[in-house]
Amino acid sequence: MLGQKQDQFRLGVPRKKSRVRQAATALILLLVGAAALPHIFARGEGSSSGKVADAILVLTGGENRIAEGFRAWKEGKGKELFILGAGREATLSSILPAGMEISPAELLRIHIEGWSENTLENAFSAKSAVVSRGYREVILVTSDYHVPRAYLALRKVLPPGVSISVTPVVSNWRRKGAWRRLPRLFLVEGWKYWGYLFFLRWE
Repeated sequence: MLGQKQDQFRLGVPRKKSRVRQAATALILLLVGAAALPHIFARGEGSSSGKVADAILVLTGGENRIAEGFRAWKEGKGKELFILGAGREATLSSILPAGMEISPAELLRIHIEGWSENTLENAFSAKSAVVSRGYREVILVTSDYHVPRAYLALRKVLPPGVSISVTPVVSNWRRKGAWRRLPRLFLVEGWKYWGYLFFLRWE
């Protein structure tokens, strides 16, 4: 009888561990799936109208964002270039791509803002420029993993009549360590999106 009870006990342990593994797997899939949804939905947002935008809004803080925004501006995709969150000590020569020549007339169309320190502050900084200058169409330039949250913040803060198109800066997956760092960024940004969505509902 004792041996039979011991056998039954041993058989019960793997079943319990199996349930724990299944629950942990389901939780991980839920977390990853919820973080992935904003990135999937963001692919259909902010398509360009093909017109020259009133302004290009570059949100600093990620690789190649300024270079991509500057390139789009030089190509004539936007009339004005705003570099948001560049830092209080930032100068044009310190943040623009090296070797770029800028005429005096072009200098008047480049604006550097240094006070905003996060995505929501970037959005309010953009609103100040957009509303005061009566802009109707802008281009958002930011990293691909940052697009969902940045677009959400701008769409909530800017007037409804302002059109927002997006130029995502594609992450360099070939860079050393990118396969460990970038998935984490996409995951974290996905969950930050839901936090912003909840917070901005009450604004």
